[in-house]
Amino acid sequence: MRDLSALHPRLRDAVPKILAAMAAIGYPMMVTDTLRTTAEQQKLYAQGRTAPGPIVTRSDGLIKRSNHQAQPDGFGHAVDCCFVVSGAPSWDYHLPWKAYGALAEALGFHWGGDFGDMPHVELI
Repeated sequence: MRDLSALHPRLRDAVPKILAAMAAIGYPMMVTDTLRTTAEQQKLYAQGRTAPGPIVTRSDGLIKRSNHQAQPDGFGHAVDCCFVVSGAPSWDYHLPWKAYGALAEALGFHWGGDFGDMPHVELI
């Protein structure tokens, strides 16, 4: 899901600011994930374990819930974004992820790059 309305209001308000700032320095970005259902989280967790693809999460959706899943307030507390290069999504390691993370942290969020998940930003 890419619907910002599913995010906690603080995060919902900050994401467009982060994306605008990154675009202003020549690095457009897009939202790839906001709120996830338990089934969606479990499917991502299976990736690289019992399903093809690389491991992308340590949260199984049940025992260890993701901040992308609805929290007690009903909102997702995390968002994932990626860069847009030549009109296509890109997670290339050589793009300015640290600038993205610094913007998120300056707005009071935790950046996933601190634990190996560069697209991820969440409430503290």
